[in-house]
Amino acid sequence: MDIYKGRAKQEETKTQLGDNVRVTRNRLTKIPERVVEIDAYPASLKEGEVPVSKENAELTFKAFFQEHKAVFEIEAEDLKLVSAKKINKRWYVKYAQYYKDIPVHHAIVGLDASEHGKVGSYAANYYPDIDVPTDPSLSLEEATESAINTYEEKDRPKLARKEGNLIIYPEKIEDQITYHLAWKLQIVGDEPDPEIEKYFIIDALDGKIIREYTARFPDAQVTGTVQGEVYPANPTDPVSTVPLKNEYVEIEDEGMATTNSAGHYQKTVSWLWQFMNWPYGDATFTLNGPYARVQNNNGTNYTETRNCNISSPCNLTWTATDRDHINLFYHMNLFHDWLENELGYSWTNPWDGTSRFNARVNYTFNNAYAGDPMQFGTNNYARSSDVIYHECGHNVLYEIYGDWIGFPSTHIEAYAMDEGFADYFACSFTNDSRMGEGCFGSPRNLNNNDAYPGKSSYNIEGHSGGKIIAGAAWQLRQRLINIYGGPGARIADQLLLEAHQILSTYPRDYYFSDPHESNLLSALYKAADTDNNLLNGFPYFNDIQHAFHAHSLLQAVLDDGDSFDFSTNTLGNFTGGDLYYYQGEFWANNLNQQGVIDLGNIGDPDMTTVNLPTSGYTRFGVSAVSGHTYVSKAQQGELDSYIVFRVTDISASKVNVSYFYRFSPWWYVANLNSKEIHRLDCHWVSQMAPGNKSYCESLQEVADLIEHSGYNGCYYCLSRYDTDTQTLPTVLANLQEDLT
Repeated sequence: MDIYKGRAKQEETKTQLGDNVRVTRNRLTKIPERVVEIDAYPASLKEGEVPVSKENAELTFKAFFQEHKAVFEIEAEDLKLVSAKKINKRWYVKYAQYYKDIPVHHAIVGLDASEHGKVGSYAANYYPDIDVPTDPSLSLEEATESAINTYEEKDRPKLARKEGNLIIYPEKIEDQITYHLAWKLQIVGDEPDPEIEKYFIIDALDGKIIREYTARFPDAQVTGTVQGEVYPANPTDPVSTVPLKNEYVEIEDEGMATTNSAGHYQKTVSWLWQFMNWPYGDATFTLNGPYARVQNNNGTNYTETRNCNISSPCNLTWTATDRDHINLFYHMNLFHDWLENELGYSWTNPWDGTSRFNARVNYTFNNAYAGDPMQFGTNNYARSSDVIYHECGHNVLYEIYGDWIGFPSTHIEAYAMDEGFADYFACSFTNDSRMGEGCFGSPRNLNNNDAYPGKSSYNIEGHSGGKIIAGAAWQLRQRLINIYGGPGARIADQLLLEAHQILSTYPRDYYFSDPHESNLLSALYKAADTDNNLLNGFPYFNDIQHAFHAHSLLQAVLDDGDSFDFSTNTLGNFTGGDLYYYQGEFWANNLNQQGVIDLGNIGDPDMTTVNLPTSGYTRFGVSAVSGHTYVSKAQQGELDSYIVFRVTDISASKVNVSYFYRFSPWWYVANLNSKEIHRLDCHWVSQMAPGNKSYCESLQEVADLIEHSGYNGCYYCLSRYDTDTQTLPTVLANLQEDLT
């Protein structure tokens, strides 16, 4: 450390700074701390002939200090520019003092000058004659440990250093200044807590804690609330003023604040900021933040600037005749938060590596386009929340697949998934099956009966084809809501999002359900699986089957020699599966296959209601006939399940079938332990529960029966109980009889 006792005497000031110049000296250092009524130009400006600019301000005024060193008594080379601002046609220039490239704590030199460079006044708290070592004996980590040890022991585990740097700290004691090489660091908790957060100044040579003080100073904050005028859902909605969250607000010279969910922001500012920005500083608001940025079509930002201070809130309400930009920023942030908070998915922009959706508005075309940035045309496209979420959904799928799923081919199943699932996630977010109401003529409705024509005849434009696959997804969502209430929607969303992540790892091209290709149905089964074994059953199977069946999506094309497992949508070559197709016939004579029966041409009844024969099954050569309906026993290991299927087309080498897997609601009861049933897939329990029994109570009744019968810890299949026609009491009675 170095002790400075002040100058022994005060020398007379001689100056060429003007006839009326006045100098006030620091009581302790005796060097000038105020010089006013200066009337002089820096020599480099030649009496104002050379203009002052931000680019030349630093060197110009440092040279001015050097020219008049006898007056100011400072070393210009010790100064580094902090800011140069032009306010009301005057320049305000601020420097920080350094000692051998280490900042001197709170040491500032500043001046003001006319816009042409004539200096008017000077102010400084410059520290002369510093002479201290600059190589610390104490590391920053050791200083941090020393600071944390000042807290109560119970608080220490949750504490950490937020910032820390080496400084020269002038400690003033009576009539002398002691200079320390010191660490200045901030200690914070794992949660914001003004009672815990402190600054410490610790001598870097001997480890002494020189000073500690709270890091929070509520009266020295710039605060405010940001709101925006938006269309809550549709372009036809009345305009609503809402908080804008996740927006950056930049406080001049102090850095960035970000608005919270209430649109509120706050930025702690130093006393020096208050001094240098009196009476006002600038707050710059931009439609930009960590998760969304909106620009005009030419790439310029939307910004607003307000004067701010610490004595009153600095608020902003974004408003405009054209609110497209405000609306986009609001809804893109909502969609990001929904993805992350509800679905647990943290999206990364594949184009720039941020977590931000980028968009531009006010193009002249009548459309909206995904990509980076997303582009929104005239009026309603940026004013429809559905359209905004739809385009964001495209970008999410792009990241998952590393490209668009099927674009640019527009009449294929993969492109239908591009459009259909951009629709689905938008509609799931809004909890409304209609996509685009109020924006374009006929909104697409996912609550539909659109049917898949089959792979060989599929030639549907992507938005229309998307209604087929998104319609199935929407029906799955509704079925799970019927079982689990509101949380069922999130189960469906997460299953579908995970299915896309699984499907994206398969080679292109992508299809709805064709087992010969990379297909969504197989990926969805794997997303629902809990133990990496599809054959022993998995949750939600029956609901997936019903949803896909409702849109004729349970179809398969079997080539000669193909075996097929209907429950996993998996092909083999003769072996495996429930049956195989060979030379115009269905066979089930290989290991674990159990038999097939031809019901003949019984018309077109729904396969979920076809009566199941109890006898007549054969494992050998049942002829495939177009229009005939068949029943196959499931392979061994799936016990008493059955598959109803219908031949829709046949040729010499292949057969097309549509199918439905029966009695899958009670495929398995897994790992019963202490009367607990894990993810039991039995939607019908809640529908058939007797009296006022809840869904969970009904499940527990089944668990009790199995546990008391000695089957605890095993897998027990209940598939033979036809829950489409039997009530729960009947099923329980049959189960009781079998188990006893």
